[in-house]
Amino acid sequence: MTPDDVRGARKKVLIPTFLLHPDADALLENADDIEVIYGLDEAERAIGLGGTDRFALRQQAVEVALATYLGEVHALHAIGPGGHLPVTADMLARAPLLEVVFISAAGTDKIDVPAATELGILVINAAGANAPAVAEHAVGLMLALCRRIADTDRLAHQTKKVDAMRVMQTPPRLSLLSGKTLTIIGFGFIGRTIAQICRQGFGMHVLAFDPFFDAIEAERLGVTLVEDLHEALAAADFVSVNTPFNPQTAALIGAKELATMKDSAFLVNTARGGVVDPDALLDALRDRTIAGAALDVTEPEPLPDGHPLFDLDNVILTPHVGGNASEVFRASSVTPVRLLLEALRGARPRHLINPAAWPRHAERCGSRE
Repeated sequence: MTPDDVRGARKKVLIPTFLLHPDADALLENADDIEVIYGLDEAERAIGLGGTDRFALRQQAVEVALATYLGEVHALHAIGPGGHLPVTADMLARAPLLEVVFISAAGTDKIDVPAATELGILVINAAGANAPAVAEHAVGLMLALCRRIADTDRLAHQTKKVDAMRVMQTPPRLSLLSGKTLTIIGFGFIGRTIAQICRQGFGMHVLAFDPFFDAIEAERLGVTLVEDLHEALAAADFVSVNTPFNPQTAALIGAKELATMKDSAFLVNTARGGVVDPDALLDALRDRTIAGAALDVTEPEPLPDGHPLFDLDNVILTPHVGGNASEVFRASSVTPVRLLLEALRGARPRHLINPAAWPRHAERCGSRE
């Protein structure tokens, strides 16, 4: 079957597991021109995110669904049983009718975007939908570091007693966010939300490093855009990593960059673990080249049992949950589905990860601007 054979027919959307919110399901189910194919049956989908003990069963069902339907679907949801579904160049090559890969999340690093672009396949994400959740998580981690909330709580549970003197006698000293300098690496939706919270809520001085952001617009937002990464790091009391992960940002923060930071500074990473060199970070934390770090993302992810980071008391670890909150699930699901429907109906979506794919996509699919 070729694209010409199915012109005007219902477009097929493959959802390997489930969407995050029923309103997104309803948008697809109520669309007369869309046929939804699920990798999991109705009973399994009803269990939802709670089925953490059912990974192997779900993984097998998804693999069967991909093998069965990939060659006939027009859109693929890039979420699998374990989270982000790897969408490889080989998968895309086996999907001759595929027009769109969409994901109910911000990150697209598991999708081979260059391969999709070359084939004219659009990549759509939930742009900005989870920014409030990630931003609040990042600020919460900053507070947990400078107020030593996490390590004092851990000790209290381990020893079954409260030891106020330990906080006074061991580094780092308790400090405030108020009046401090925050450097944000990557000034997208999340970075800008963090800047707003920290400026307005804590009176922080905010710097940003982002080669793609406009300095005048940053100034309008009350933020100083710094062109040199090392200059931005050297000035910071807190560094928040919020850049996408790609070949240009892989190990962007390495040994040299960490050595540039103050020994009293804290690093917070809610982006992707690979943006920070894991070995360099481990050394910096052990040697207290920096005061501490809070990591919602790691490299590798998840960390293997017994990883050295678990032994350090100047590290806070959370399991990549920064973008999770019941309040953002609807937007994270509905936003990409609405964009998906625009694309499948021949219009250029308002937001694309790979706008360079549009000319080839329009040629393949007969779309319009």
